[in-house]
Amino acid sequence: MGENNIQEVICRYDIASDILGVKSNKKFQYCETIEMDDDLLLDFDDDNVPVSLEILDASKRFNLPRESLDNIVFFKMEVCIEDKSISLKAVIGVLIDNVENIQDIESFTSNHNHYPNGVSELALI
Repeated sequence: MGENNIQEVICRYDIASDILGVKSNKKFQYCETIEMDDDLLLDFDDDNVPVSLEILDASKRFNLPRESLDNIVFFKMEVCIEDKSISLKAVIGVLIDNVENIQDIESFTSNHNHYPNGVSELALI
């Protein structure tokens, strides 16, 4: 993942519902959500740019205690859109007993909505 045009994100974890939300810090007009795979939702703005990610059942997906998801110290995501596909790669780091635990997310889906080709990067800065 390069360092050009990275959108800064904010991360919020709802411990009661076990949902991790990662959202662009810039103002945007929400347009649509696509399901990348079970429990992984990617939101697009009205300019067809990925701006938000929701991870449902986050503690189960990462096999981490819920409390650790309140201690996110690193997040970086790249979304690559091609004519027929959308791929998502992300890395998240959380602190557990003052030790950084790194988790990866990779997902792939069809570009049924015909989003324009491009690469978007979002990161906790």
